[in-house]
Amino acid sequence: MRGSRSTYCMTLFAALCGGWGLLFFLQACAQREPSVSEPSVTVQTKPPVTKASIRGLFLVNDSVGWASGSGGTFLRMVDGENWTADTIAGYTHCDFRDVHAFDAQHALLMAAGEEGRIIRTTDGGISWTEVYTRLDSGIFLDGMDFRGNVGYCFGDPIHGTFVVIRSDDFGSTWEDVSAELLPRALAKEAGFAASGTGIVTTDGRCFIATGGDSVARVMVSAPEAGTWKMVTTPVRSGDGCGIFSLAVTAKNMVAVGGCYLDSTNAAANCAVSTNGGETWRLIEGDPPRGYRSCVAYAEKWRLLVACGRTGVDYSTTEGISWMPLVDEGFYTCALADSTGWMMGKHGKAAKLRFR
Repeated sequence: MRGSRSTYCMTLFAALCGGWGLLFFLQACAQREPSVSEPSVTVQTKPPVTKASIRGLFLVNDSVGWASGSGGTFLRMVDGENWTADTIAGYTHCDFRDVHAFDAQHALLMAAGEEGRIIRTTDGGISWTEVYTRLDSGIFLDGMDFRGNVGYCFGDPIHGTFVVIRSDDFGSTWEDVSAELLPRALAKEAGFAASGTGIVTTDGRCFIATGGDSVARVMVSAPEAGTWKMVTTPVRSGDGCGIFSLAVTAKNMVAVGGCYLDSTNAAANCAVSTNGGETWRLIEGDPPRGYRSCVAYAEKWRLLVACGRTGVDYSTTEGISWMPLVDEGFYTCALADSTGWMMGKHGKAAKLRFR
């Protein structure tokens, strides 16, 4: 069986860290000669700096990071270790489900819910400017992503079509992608704002994950024609089910999700595409251990980490097989060159290190 856990051995060492955390050491080793690029991962819990639930998380690099969450909350890190939290006057009713940053000074926050808003800072969060507003009945933004200066943000369907907006100036201004260019949504099809990572922007293309009662799909842009298409995946569908997060690896595109109403069920919760999202294959042998709301990739290590309510898993095989990392639940994760972070309910936070 390809990627079977029976081909791996795992060493787990847990020790107290300064009296307040746990240090988990996990070393995956195959019954073959291990690759020199295959990392070991340590996970260190950190004391929360906010009581907000954190859903948005973005690492510019190992030193600089931004996070966002409920109650108009944002977090910022500039030293690779310590986060500071603040709320934004006039936005404390907003749940910022996604954040995208370009450096320590420039970042965007996206509000999910009955008010579609994106706000932008150019001074490290001291001041904010609202750069996108949509208050239509039914508006619910789900996530955003950039490649360079070009980015997309998407939201649940209104009048049968997903909301998709585009920026080509680092989020300073936004314009609607015409509904005429977008495929029609199915009944009860929608996106998920669980971590803001149900969208991936690559060079010249954008991929948007969906779910719902009948099917889990990926909406793919075709820039050369200015149109979009839907690709069906084998990921589980149903009430509260579908694809919650996407990541692009060196070889594959990886989709994770499942059903948040059935969090421990690992059935049909991960699929991989080897041809740029055109077709998808279900991971059945060693998938993540349940519903997963976020997946992130560290290119240097070819390492994937997927987190959710029931724990965290990792993959060193481009998403083909997965191994347990910790049993603690987190909403969101992000990885940089040598470190990563996971965050969740009531400001829960943990730092990952790779070597």
